[in-house]
Amino acid sequence: MRNLKTKEAAERLGVSQTTVKRWASHYPASFRKDPLGHYVFSQREFGLLQSIQAEIERGRTLEQIVLPAASTPDEPASRPADEAAAERRRELQLRLCEIERSLDQKADEVVSVQVRQHRDELDELRRVVAQLAAAVETLESRATAMVETAKNEEIRLPTAQPLALPERKRKLFRTFF
Repeated sequence: MRNLKTKEAAERLGVSQTTVKRWASHYPASFRKDPLGHYVFSQREFGLLQSIQAEIERGRTLEQIVLPAASTPDEPASRPADEAAAERRRELQLRLCEIERSLDQKADEVVSVQVRQHRDELDELRRVVAQLAAAVETLESRATAMVETAKNEEIRLPTAQPLALPERKRKLFRTFF
């Protein structure tokens, strides 16, 4: 089997390319990139992807999945030092998970505080809008009352008389028009 690119591996696994990249980036020691920074999967590495997929289908998370260490032909696959390193890696992953959970919790708390502040600001704006609406109603009722009063008293406005302009100004206006 030749080396597979991310797209080919994703098609064979039946998952998206993003999923394959996320799996590979979670285990940088087990998956290599070409000089351009693209993942290239050998037969062994594709087998690791298949085992990751099988573990996830069983309900495990990436943090819970431990891949076998890459071995070279000269050294055996498992040694006591490798087991200690794997145990240390699991411990570090658990710590990292705990830190991530703590960070998520803190972020949720910050968002909750911000939401409360926004809600308070919106309540204040609603109060201001209600006050403005009441003021507008008051002004409208006063205006209506004034119009009614004017109608009842039949106030007549004087009719406008044409303005008599001096002769010089009349000539000036004629030059413009």
